[in-house]
Amino acid sequence: MASILTNDTTQPLTVLVCGAGNIAHRFDTPEGDAIFTHVKGFLRHGGFRVAAIIDEQSERAKEAAEVWNIPYYGRCLDDVRDVHYDLVSICTPDHTHAQYLRDALTLQPKLVLCEKPLSASIEEASALVELYQQRGVHLAINYSRRWLPDFQRLSAQALSGVFGKVVSARMKYYKGFLHNASHFVDLLSMFTKPEILGGAILHSVQDYTPDDLTISVAARMESHIAGGSTFPVMIEGYDTRQMSPIELEIIFEKTAIKLEELNGSYLTVANLHENETYPGFFEFSERTTARIDASEAMREAVTATHNALHSSVPLASTGATAFETLRLCKRMQSLPYI
Repeated sequence: MASILTNDTTQPLTVLVCGAGNIAHRFDTPEGDAIFTHVKGFLRHGGFRVAAIIDEQSERAKEAAEVWNIPYYGRCLDDVRDVHYDLVSICTPDHTHAQYLRDALTLQPKLVLCEKPLSASIEEASALVELYQQRGVHLAINYSRRWLPDFQRLSAQALSGVFGKVVSARMKYYKGFLHNASHFVDLLSMFTKPEILGGAILHSVQDYTPDDLTISVAARMESHIAGGSTFPVMIEGYDTRQMSPIELEIIFEKTAIKLEELNGSYLTVANLHENETYPGFFEFSERTTARIDASEAMREAVTATHNALHSSVPLASTGATAFETLRLCKRMQSLPYI
């Protein structure tokens, strides 16, 4: 195969997708405008060409190639090395991310977009972030809500102190602490820049893998925004075989921000006011609630990678931010049981 040159910015950037499962392509079909997967996201953008897809089960890669008209497919990187890739997209199981991140560098891409988490190991994740920095390769981690403008705007306001000090946080999740809770720990990090002072694991259940239990945690954290504060965090883990709740609420002195799944994702922002009927009591009112387009996150992620390569626009979700999220997660996973 001849190499595909992409130095000309008028040419599409060439993409290799690693993994042929749900988030790679199976959550989507070629028809319709909804975009939930990497393959469809890159194909619909217009600035990319998905040249190859691989999967350890080669029949899955073949199926994806046929569905999406991808020229090359195979079982591993060696099967598709003859093409030059500007971007490598990693959509493989969590425990394989670190190895694929290392192997992707042998292809000399300009950017790698990887599903979360970076790794299950702090030491390995730190080494990977440093390695990508040394090689000058952009590393984007798909903590999907970081790509959304509404979350970026609210994060900037929170960190500037507009909402006041952090008062408390609460989240509900299912299916593995690193696999799923890390999404909301990442948002907590994005909005509050916390440090963990202490806490305990209250309960655990295995509804994902033996190495990634779904744990319930009570923690005490510290944030230095708006002059600093300590605040409680309650994390409720649910068995996905019974129910699958998604909820994150962060309460500041002046504002409450809530993300919840109610047959669709909704973002609510409410401001604190004195109760008109009962003076001296304060409650959150003047609520604004917006439904989050499920397709927007993948569209924004793909656009962000294109902008990073063509316009040097900083990525919102990087190896460095994902490492900070992993650090917080591992600290909570190491808390004592009570």
